[in-house]
Amino acid sequence: MLKQAIIDAELPAISEAEFVKLCNDIYADRYQIYKFNPNASRREALLWMLLGCLISLLSLSDSDQQSVYEPSSLDPYARAICEILQNRMRPPFDPRAHLAELSKKIETDAE
Repeated sequence: MLKQAIIDAELPAISEAEFVKLCNDIYADRYQIYKFNPNASRREALLWMLLGCLISLLSLSDSDQQSVYEPSSLDPYARAICEILQNRMRPPFDPRAHLAELSKKIETDAE
């Protein structure tokens, strides 16, 4: 238990405020992001970018992302985001609430 706590403390982490800012910044740049990934839905495109930013920000190696792209998942990007944030949130928070808020903004967004 102590060994795991030490390992968790050494992992790069993100705060809730940083995560919210990242979500807001990605939403602000949404039209450019849609162009980067035109074959994805708007939600998928933004979550794809959010996942990529988190992977870079948290300095994740390929071994840290082993089950990130689970092909059988109905919501692979949201699942992957929540998975990589486990043990990397300081203090812990629920990223699903912020992902739901981002999704709601996308759905109500008029072009």
